Amino acid sequence: MKKIILTTVTSILLSSSILGACSNNKTTDEAKPTASSAATMPVVEATSTPEPSATPSMEAQESASPEATDPLTSDRPKTKAFGEQEGGVSGQEGTLGKGDGYSLYVFQGFTLDSQSGRLSLTEDPTYYAEIKHLPADYDLTALKQQGQTELSAIGKANDHSGELIEHPLGFAELYLQATGDKGIEDYMVWKNQAGEAFLFRIHNPKGDSSNKFAPWVMVSLATLELEGN
Repeated sequence: MKKIILTTVTSILLSSSILGACSNNKTTDEAKPTASSAATMPVVEATSTPEPSATPSMEAQESASPEATDPLTSDRPKTKAFGEQEGGVSGQEGTLGKGDGYSLYVFQGFTLDSQSGRLSLTEDPTYYAEIKHLPADYDLTALKQQGQTELSAIGKANDHSGELIEHPLGFAELYLQATGDKGIEDYMVWKNQAGEAFLFRIHNPKGDSSNKFAPWVMVSLATLELEGN
């Protein structure tokens, strides 16, 4: 009898141990997912960090667009009317012509050679004005000496520099003129209102076409402007 009771007690104790062990294992298993979730949180945060936006680089590309550096084109009208000139010369319309980096209005009967910078009468090219744009640091004294040397082959050079009364150019920093058998030669340094300086060599043979040349060549030169300004 005692042996049976002992066996029963032993079985009860063994069952309790087994149940306790199972209970402990269950508790441990339930805790494992919690620990695993906590360990993966930094990874989730790291992978969810947003990447830098590409918008700033796109804006930088747009700001560096080639259109911003394109040179300006001339906005001067293609034609312009000019009134009556001194001596009762009837007014006429000029057409915008372009030379080497500059533009000016060219009148009927004149031709502009953009490569040589020569504005001449179409029917008689011996009447002409040579145009040269001067750099900002030009030497006026040296230009005057050069002009006097060039004109000495024609005759005595008279200096008319300064204000030009009733003249389309209005004012000339340098205006040398010589008269000889071949006509009249002018050597001029002139600035427009924008301060852009030009050198003119003007040849007027004083023949039958002089009345067509003299009034309008000066008006045309007075319209000179550099392109893109």
